[in-house]
Amino acid sequence: MQSAAGVGDELLIGCVQGSTTSTHNAKERSMKKRLAVLIAVPATLALSAGAAFAVSAGNFDATLHPVPHNHVADGGSDVNGHASLRLTGRTLDINLSATGLTPGEPHAMHIHGDTQAANECPGIDADSNTGDAIDPGSFIPGTRDGLISLGEGLPDYGPIDVSLTVTGDTSAASGLSLERFLTADGNGRIDYHRSVVVPKDVAKNLGNLHIVIHGADLPGDTDASSLSSLFEATLPVACGDIDKSTR
Repeated sequence: MQSAAGVGDELLIGCVQGSTTSTHNAKERSMKKRLAVLIAVPATLALSAGAAFAVSAGNFDATLHPVPHNHVADGGSDVNGHASLRLTGRTLDINLSATGLTPGEPHAMHIHGDTQAANECPGIDADSNTGDAIDPGSFIPGTRDGLISLGEGLPDYGPIDVSLTVTGDTSAASGLSLERFLTADGNGRIDYHRSVVVPKDVAKNLGNLHIVIHGADLPGDTDASSLSSLFEATLPVACGDIDKSTR
């Protein structure tokens, strides 16, 4: 598992107050370039001429379950949660609670999914370990490590559609702006509420998408922090289908 100081510095940008030097800004730009292929904004849904545009208005729910890592590899991570969503036009009101997270650290959360394809939460078979652009030094080719990385999970749950930040931008471009995601309390719990305007294709296909929470401090980390490794900070730890509610 790579835990180079350079990667840690990149992730701590915006998380440590006062880190505004040009060196840090350069590192942030470099990190975002490395992530571009993984958090690319999905293509706008193509509609045939004269096709009606229907928005999935109403109430939705998502029950978040742990991503099925090997529990020796992930240290027994057991993140569970629930989200209630209300869609009015393109305005999405989100209430989300989750437990079992790494305490005292920010956790990136997103609505994921390819609006032109079926999506699902990853199974353990996603742990292909054939290499991962997010952290190339973190694997032994052909040997599964028991962890489903960001890159390994993407073919199942798709790209980022909406970043569930607490302030500012909510697009895929804010996918790793850790300073604007919620920090879990001392018991590893988060409670999130925000109303955001989502893209038209997301509003139309909300019931086909997923919510994913990221970030875990893995065993063997001497600094006891997920922020020391890009692999750990982006590791998916909980995932849930968004379904139309009968509420």
